[in-house]
Amino acid sequence: MAVFTIPFDYDETDKTTVPICVRDTDDLGNLVHFEWIEQGVAPIAKKLVKLASRVLHDGWRASEIVEPVVFKLSLDHGANVGDKPSALVYSKAKWFAEDVKVGGRRVRRKTEVELFVKTMESVEDQFDFLQSLMAKDTLDRLLHRLTELGMDDVRAMVPMILMECDAHEFQRRFKKSRNAVSQQFFRGMRRAAQSAGIMGRLRDGE
Repeated sequence: MAVFTIPFDYDETDKTTVPICVRDTDDLGNLVHFEWIEQGVAPIAKKLVKLASRVLHDGWRASEIVEPVVFKLSLDHGANVGDKPSALVYSKAKWFAEDVKVGGRRVRRKTEVELFVKTMESVEDQFDFLQSLMAKDTLDRLLHRLTELGMDDVRAMVPMILMECDAHEFQRRFKKSRNAVSQQFFRGMRRAAQSAGIMGRLRDGE
């Protein structure tokens, strides 16, 4: 099994450069498409080392966060690296580094969900929206009213909340903080519920 080393002209006597090493075969025995190394990793090698240094406090751990990302991208996309392979590699490596930092993806996701739920609950205490949404006729009326009011974002949040999407998914979809998303959702639902005659006027809590 060979190993790709970036930079390609890396000299072991060079004590100022931190190399990134990626095996040419993943853990499943699949050959890694070199395009992801050449076009995805090599152009931003220094940035990836800095990422490891910033998140994991050790630039020498860059290979640890880059190799799994390259394996996954190569497996999912083959040699089709798209228009911005380096941007994709960096984005994936950033999230993987955060996973490694806290002990794994499940731990990070659990933490994000807990933080998001706490934020939601602080607003939700005024009215149990989620319980009301479980009633199909109420849900249908609210969704219809949201459409009439032009609250497309709030409407899109409803199925995501019912499917228990995590905070990152809300932030990625709506480009807002978890607090801003929760405030927008419950304010929108109050307005729709009041407009549809489902509930009386509630205090805004501000």
